[in-house]
Amino acid sequence: MSALVRIAAWTVMIGIGIWLFGGVVLRAGGAASLTVGLLLAADTGSASAALIAVLGTLGWLAGHWLFAVRNHYYRSPLARRVFLVAMPRRLDPTRGWGLPNVPPERRP
Repeated sequence: MSALVRIAAWTVMIGIGIWLFGGVVLRAGGAASLTVGLLLAADTGSASAALIAVLGTLGWLAGHWLFAVRNHYYRSPLARRVFLVAMPRRLDPTRGWGLPNVPPERRP
């Protein structure tokens, strides 16, 4: 029984950590991976460097998606444009909210 409680406690702690810090970590890590991948791809022309850049882009987008789930708005105009214009509507975490949340910099 104690093993089950230990697993449940670790699962809850990891979930809380992802909820609190996941958006920042994914956005920063994704941007860093994207930058490093693009620099390596430009320098060496390797396919693995391009894969690092693609994974960095996906991490950056995942971080913005998690931020939008928590706060009901996007942290950057680029992420907002990607999710509202280029992605399918069902991937937009800000859709369907009764009261739209306005980003702090746009509040009167």
